[in-house]
Amino acid sequence: MRIKLLLLTAVLVLFSNLTFSYDSTRVTFDEAMDALNAEEYETAVDLFTRYLRIATGHDEGFFQRGNAYYELKQYDKALTDYSHAYNIGFQKDEVMFYRMGMIYKNNKDYMTALEYFKVAVGIDKKYTEAYLEMGNLALLAEDYKNAAEYYNKALSLNPNYPEAYFALGEIDMRSSQYGEAISNFEKAVKLDTANLKYYYQLGMAYNGLKDTNNTIKYLNKALKIDPGYGLAYYGLAMVYSGLGDYQKTIDNYTKAINSKGSGIMPYYLYTERGLTYLKLNDVNSALKDFDFAIKLNANDTDSYLERGKILLSLGKDTLAFNDFSRVISIDEQNAQAYAYRGNIYIARQQNELAESDLRKAVTYNPNDTLALFNLGNLFYAKDEFQNALNYYIKALNINPKYSAVFENRGICYYNLGFYKLAAADFESAMKYNPELTEKLRPLYIDAKSK
Repeated sequence: MRIKLLLLTAVLVLFSNLTFSYDSTRVTFDEAMDALNAEEYETAVDLFTRYLRIATGHDEGFFQRGNAYYELKQYDKALTDYSHAYNIGFQKDEVMFYRMGMIYKNNKDYMTALEYFKVAVGIDKKYTEAYLEMGNLALLAEDYKNAAEYYNKALSLNPNYPEAYFALGEIDMRSSQYGEAISNFEKAVKLDTANLKYYYQLGMAYNGLKDTNNTIKYLNKALKIDPGYGLAYYGLAMVYSGLGDYQKTIDNYTKAINSKGSGIMPYYLYTERGLTYLKLNDVNSALKDFDFAIKLNANDTDSYLERGKILLSLGKDTLAFNDFSRVISIDEQNAQAYAYRGNIYIARQQNELAESDLRKAVTYNPNDTLALFNLGNLFYAKDEFQNALNYYIKALNINPKYSAVFENRGICYYNLGFYKLAAADFESAMKYNPELTEKLRPLYIDAKSK
């Protein structure tokens, strides 16, 4: 009896020890999956982590925990789990490779991202989202041919992706295929009527076809969705500028400046508005805009150049000289800045410096008629008429109505004894600028008489 009791006690002690050693933290894979499917991602991560302490070789466990991390936007941890799942045998789920591609894309490792998207479509040849992302990467790399192929493949599988039509329209715009662009943008708009970017690009496609009415129509539709959409105001400003309606141009530049998120650098809008003020002969407003553009961007060569021109016209040569020099310090191949600074050197009788600047102007822009004219004038002033002729001839080949060039070339011909050519040039000068008639008429009669 005592022996049986001792045996029973030993069994109870053993059972007690076994019960005490049971791991109460142990969970099953199904419990972790239930949390994941319920979108309780933090709980799912915790449960998968506890599960994987025991099931260290369960590849799908790492994959599913990776999915939970992905939904939590903890992409580095997701990538670690996906990579581990792959390395221990989990290789046939297209979603994992697609998500790995997205992580690498977000990290700007586009080549690796593309490889994973390709693996995804290799597993599932109808994986539309992967084709879309492959198209996005090709578009980013300006590989428009492959981008179009990927987008069209995606649309052949599912024609309800407005962003794919939109991307195809953008590709068409880059190659000036405006009709095709309109077709694709219209399909995008049909699928997503609330996307203002689609209306904006549709309007700009019509602008490419010079269809002003439809351009204005669709840009205004974008503004109905968001009255603060600065890009649409910028588009309207360009349209009205092309129509010569400069007041409306200024109004829309002003709205673009006052809007948020136009996607255009503010200094550029001030520069463009300043140029428009010049077309209305509003010099003071133009100067204010150029001044402000320069404050926003100390390297805005356009504003320095235009401000320099205004200052030069106002007789403020020193300030103008400083602006042209600033342009050259930023852009050493800016032909206009060299041409205008060369003119100032001429006025200062610093002819060697003038010639150097003017030669650089025509080097960087062989069609700069002002620089060619003034180079001719330098030689004309030294009575080197044949050398002057060479530059005057080049200037007139570019601008055959340049009256001042005809006048000076006529004088060169006269001094060289080519009287008929001189008379013809004086006649052309008076034709294109009647104000020269009183000055040139006597020379014309004299040259004709010889």
